[in-house]
Amino acid sequence: MKPLRSLPRRTKILLAALAVLALLLLLRPGKDRVEVQVQQPVRADLVETIPASGVIRPVVEVKITPDVSGEIVEIFAKEGDRVEAGDLILRIRQDLYLSQVDQASASLGTLRAQLARQRAEVRQARINHERNEKLFELNAISTAELQQTKTELEIAQSSLQAAEYAVRSGEAQLKEARENLLKTTVYAPMSGIISRMDVEKGERVVGTTQMSGTELFRIADFSRMEVAVEVGESDIVRIEPGDSVRVEIDAYPRRRFAGTVVQIANSAKVANFGVRIELLPDSVRFLPGMSAAVSIVTQRRDSCLTLPVEAVFTRDKETCVWVVEAGDAVRLRQVLTGIQERDRIEIRAGLAQTERVVVGPADILAQRLTDGQKVRLSGKRKTHE
Repeated sequence: MKPLRSLPRRTKILLAALAVLALLLLLRPGKDRVEVQVQQPVRADLVETIPASGVIRPVVEVKITPDVSGEIVEIFAKEGDRVEAGDLILRIRQDLYLSQVDQASASLGTLRAQLARQRAEVRQARINHERNEKLFELNAISTAELQQTKTELEIAQSSLQAAEYAVRSGEAQLKEARENLLKTTVYAPMSGIISRMDVEKGERVVGTTQMSGTELFRIADFSRMEVAVEVGESDIVRIEPGDSVRVEIDAYPRRRFAGTVVQIANSAKVANFGVRIELLPDSVRFLPGMSAAVSIVTQRRDSCLTLPVEAVFTRDKETCVWVVEAGDAVRLRQVLTGIQERDRIEIRAGLAQTERVVVGPADILAQRLTDGQKVRLSGKRKTHE
């Protein structure tokens, strides 16, 4: 390479100009600045919701089990039938219970006869004792003879009392036998739809006097339906009875239904709390077992100041955003947030609507920016849709 002093003057001037140009490019403001996207806070209506999923079921569904055991001999309704309160649904074989009624009736007749005989003995014992009392007053009998008739009267009265107890017991047994006979016919306790029939003719069932009993069928009121969901312990404290609910049902895509929270469980099952949501009446037919996704509305804010969720982050346990000030320098700003939707969050304090807030890129927001750092604004600003 030739020494610089040996180069032609024109070449020296060209090299000097290139060096100056390179220096200017290196010193050009913003070359080393991080490019960010900004947005001003916008006013919008926010609705905070808690999502959950569950299945549809009737608000009122009664499980019917028999009070007595035996073989089913007749069934008068099937699953899906509408029945009215008092309708006969099925009958259990009555032979055994008819026999028990006959036995209890015969036993009661014997006890009543014994009671009548005992009453007669009491009357006779009283007559004997009263006669002896008169004879004793006349000194016609001894004290021992008077005492004997008194004792006989007391024994007869005790026997009468026992006979009366036996008759009452026999009457109770007969009543129970008759009630068991009546229980062999099972009637609908309410009006509704037979939502489930679990037995068939000829099947033997167990009454509730033995363990839990065999479930026969269920009757449900399909005019009132609910969704049963489970909510985690961190969200359950924000839900109250009466909260409105948006419901989406897989069987009816692209439709949204309304509901209301009617009950919240007082205790958790594996850290989840049960919530019952009653569906408001609609023209469509809700069936038990349908899958449903719900959004429980916990809070609403109208025309509140909002930012995209990704613009807000936590630093040193404080909720913060990056604000672009004059000269394109970013400043860390603490803000007070409120309710949150899926992609936007309420800013309750700490920002003016006219300020510019860094909203992206996500990897730069919390990691690469420092307080007072100069930034370059992206040509494309994010806007709230």
